[in-house]
Formats: sequence, C-alpha cells, structure tokens
Amino acid sequence: MKQEMFCQAYVDTGIASAAYRLAYDCKKMKSETIWSNACRLLADSKVKARVAEIQRENAKRSIVDRALVEKKLMDIVEVDPAELYYWSEEKGKFVMKSPHELPKHLRSALKKISNKRGELTYEFNGKVEAARLLATMNGWEQPKEVKLSGGGVPVRSEIRIGFDDEENE
Repeated sequence: MKQEMFCQAYVDTGIASAAYRLAYDCKKMKSETIWSNACRLLADSKVKARVAEIQRENAKRSIVDRALVEKKLMDIVEVDPAELYYWSEEKGKFVMKSPHELPKHLRSALKKISNKRGELTYEFNGKVEAARLLATMNGWEQPKEVKLSGGGVPVRSEIRIGFDDEENE
C-alpha cells in the first residue's frame, strides 16, 4: 500500500524524496535518510515496473484527452452558422433552431445561448483563437528560421514560396 502511494506520488511530483514523505511517516527522519530510502525504493525492480506502468497509463489518458480537445477545437473552427436556422414554410421566414435541435458538434462550438423574450441568440467561440490553439498544440507556430553567413559579410537573401517565374520578368 505504501509502495503504491510512493509510486503514484513519484509519478505526480517527479521528486523521489517528496514522494517518500507523502507515502511514509518521516517525522523522525533526517533529510539524508529520506533521500537514501527514496533512492533505494526507486531502484527496486517492482517499484520501477509500477512507476513505468503508471506513466504508460497516464500517457494513454493524455492522448485521449488531447484528441478530445482537438476535436472540440475543430468543431469551433469548422462551425457553419447556417446550421443554426431553417426555413419555415408556415411562418414564411428563417427560424432559429432551439438548442436541443442543434447537432452536438454545433453545440460544442457555442460560447453562449441567450433567450430574450422568446428570441434566441447564439454566440460562437472564436474561430481564430481555436485555430491558434490548434496550431500551438501541433507545433505549427514554431518559428522557421534560416541562418545564413557570408564570411563576415552580411548576406541578403529571400525565400520565395508559391510564386510563378513570370512575376520576375
């Protein structure tokens, strides 16, 4: 039981002595003793295996959570406001759908729903902000840097992408 607590705490904190203090009674121990016992415990093959197992479980959960977050962000980026309403033959005009009529992906993209005297209004989360978050999560915003040197002489350069040769004529 205490070893399991140690393993969980070690995975959470990454600090063996802190994990040892959380799992065991250390009131009368010196810091050196705690550190020594924690190191010995980490060297135990069963403890090592359990720590690795917990880390693998956490990594799997993290992948699932990341996929869910990315899906929700894509719902925001791809939202089509035309899905909010329908043409009513009876009323002869477009009518806003009620929240329960909206598909789940559309409800996920909503920031706010207001009902003022029976008139529904919807506010979406920001598409641009969602796209930025996706870009950051996937490393798309990492700076692309090209360093050039010309033996101490400044080098003038340009990189052209997607331009036709005709433009240079």
